[in-house]
Amino acid sequence: MRDTPLTLPAFVTFFLTKHVPCSALLLAMLSSVIWLPNLFMSIPLLAVVMSFVAIFLNALTPALFALIFMGGGLRYSLQVSAIIMILVSVINSSLLLGIVVGGLYALLPIWAASALMREQGLKLCATRLLFALSLAVMLGLSLSGSSQDLNLHAHVDALLAPMFSAIPTDAGALPAEGLAEIRHLLSWSLPGLLAFGLWSAWWAGILSARNFACKYGFYTGIQDDMLSLNLGKPVAYLLLGCLLLANFDIAGLQYIAVNLGLVLAGAMAVQGVSVVHVWLKARDMPMAIAMMYVLLFIWSMMVIPFIVLGLLDIWYDYRRNINPTLGEK
Repeated sequence: MRDTPLTLPAFVTFFLTKHVPCSALLLAMLSSVIWLPNLFMSIPLLAVVMSFVAIFLNALTPALFALIFMGGGLRYSLQVSAIIMILVSVINSSLLLGIVVGGLYALLPIWAASALMREQGLKLCATRLLFALSLAVMLGLSLSGSSQDLNLHAHVDALLAPMFSAIPTDAGALPAEGLAEIRHLLSWSLPGLLAFGLWSAWWAGILSARNFACKYGFYTGIQDDMLSLNLGKPVAYLLLGCLLLANFDIAGLQYIAVNLGLVLAGAMAVQGVSVVHVWLKARDMPMAIAMMYVLLFIWSMMVIPFIVLGLLDIWYDYRRNINPTLGEK
C-alpha cells in the first residue's frame, strides 16, 4: 500500500465527477458491443478485433460503476445509475430494458462494492455477485424461452441449434457423433458457464476498481487480499445439495441443479486455487505458481482437485496455518 496516494489525472477526474460526462462514458462502454464493431465493418479483420475490444469495454462497465460508488458515494452513483436507466429506456423505447440494464450493470455492482467495506467483505461481495448473476442468467433465459413456449433446457437447445447446423459434417470436418456430444454437453452447461464467466469478470473488475481506488486514495474500507477468499458454509452446502439433486430426473429441477452446481463449483475452484497459491507463495515457489495456472488453462480436468480443496478449506481453513492474516476472521 502506498503511503502517499497518487493524484488522479485531470481528464479522469472530469469524467468521474461530472454527471453528464460520466453517464456518457458509461453508456458508450455499455453499448460498445453494438456500435464499435459496426464502425469497422468495411475491414472484416479489424471488425473482429473491435468486437473483442467491445466485449472487454462492456465487461468493464460494472467495475466503473463500482469505482464511481467508491469515489462519489451512494447518492452520486445512484444519480448516475438513474441517468443511465433513463437513457437506455429512451434510446430503446423500452422502460423494462432500462430497468434490467440499470439493475444488472449499475445497481448490482454498487451493491456488491458496498460489501467490500464491511467485515468479511470479500466473501460477501463474491457471494452477492454469484447468486445475483446466476439468478439473472437463469431467469433471463427462462423468460425468453417462455415467450416461445419453451422451458429453460429446450430454449438453450434452440439457441444452440443454428450454430451447430452451420457446421459441416462431411469427411473433412468433425464427425457427426462428436458434434452431437459437444452439443449435448453445451446444452446441459451453457447457463452455468455463462453465469460463471460473468461472475469471474465482474468480481475481478470490482476488485480491480478497489485497487485503483486505493492507489489514488479514495477507498477507505477494508482491504482483504483476494487470496483470502472463503465462500462460507452456506455456499458449500448449496453446492452439495445441487450435486445431490442433479442425480434425480425431476422436471426442470435437475437442469437448474446441474447449472447452479456448475457455477458454485467454479467459484469453489477459485477458492481452492487461492489456497494452493498462498501455500506455494509462502514457500517462495513462483515457478510452481506459474505452472499451476498454465496447467489449469490447458487441462480442464485439473480443476476438479481444486474444487475438492476449496470445499475442504471451508471447514479446515488451511490458509490460517500458513498466514494468519489470510484466515477467516
